[in-house]
Amino acid sequence: MASTFLHEDKKVPPDETLERDAPTCPSCGKQMSVLRVATQLSDKGTRSKRDYECTRCGTKQTLTFASDQIEPISS
Repeated sequence: MASTFLHEDKKVPPDETLERDAPTCPSCGKQMSVLRVATQLSDKGTRSKRDYECTRCGTKQTLTFASDQIEPISS
């Protein structure tokens, strides 16, 4: 079982570790599981690439998310 970020000793059931925002599989309609998350932080913003796979049929999908450029704090 996976543990939570703040509570290493607290066990989380596998069915609760699924990402809530994961897409549904375009082939069979089941919610996909996260395989990998790669996040890149910079002054130009945040870029996140998430790889998903369907546990039922094996379909894979990659989604990319981006945030706006970080603006300096004005005084």
